[in-house]
Amino acid sequence: MRALIEIDESYTSQFEHFIQTLPKEAIKLTPIQNSLDKEIDKRIKQIKKGSLQTRPLSDLSSIRERYVSS
Repeated sequence: MRALIEIDESYTSQFEHFIQTLPKEAIKLTPIQNSLDKEIDKRIKQIKKGSLQTRPLSDLSSIRERYVSS
């Protein structure tokens, strides 16, 4: 069974203690790092290939007016 578990920082030490109580063969920890960097790199490659279309924000005043006037 696989699961992605996100632990609030205030409970990190309790979670680490819990993990240490399990047999070593019971779990395999695979840290996920640089996931945002990988996603950004993927998007950059898509833009360079032309498979992802973007539009520059040239006039922010029209966007601001929509939110301020509501």
